Amino acid sequence: MTTLTRNKIITSALHLFIEKGYNGTSLTDIGEDVGIKKQSIYAHFKNKDDLFLQVMEKIIKEEITFLRGFFEQEKNESIDHILYHFIVDLKSRYKSGGRNIKFLLQMMFLPPRHLEEHVITKSFTYYNQLHTAIEEIFKVHQGSLGVDPEDGAVSFLNFIDGLLVELIYNHENFEKRFTVAWAVYWRGIKK
Repeated sequence: MTTLTRNKIITSALHLFIEKGYNGTSLTDIGEDVGIKKQSIYAHFKNKDDLFLQVMEKIIKEEITFLRGFFEQEKNESIDHILYHFIVDLKSRYKSGGRNIKFLLQMMFLPPRHLEEHVITKSFTYYNQLHTAIEEIFKVHQGSLGVDPEDGAVSFLNFIDGLLVELIYNHENFEKRFTVAWAVYWRGIKK
């Protein structure tokens, strides 16, 4: 079996885990989608849990790479621009079918129960990277804000947690809630 087959299995699993959830996706479904027999999957992965966790690991690495690229590209902008556009970009990627972010958010909020501890641990790898990136932005712009960088990062992460829930469960109301919440949030942290 080739690396190409392994990558096809991971791509198919990612798509089906998003579409059907962990419990609704079988190795047979993945095999049929790839065009191989279920047994062939075992040449690459121990079982469905192993496949799921490897998909999760891959997505987290890719999303951390995305975070680094986003914040590097935006580093010369104002802090309100950076934070605002991070949320806009997150929403855009989620709604336009960005598989990585959909998978990550769905699994962070609704992990398979028996893998919950693993998923939460892996999710915190991403979340800690996001926290560090946001705190660095607050440090750079500390003079123009009325909050300590650590407090600023914590407040922003709490702010976007509520928006992410809205995005996943009730995306029709996301825009209104984001607009109102952003105005209040930004007024609260600037000097």
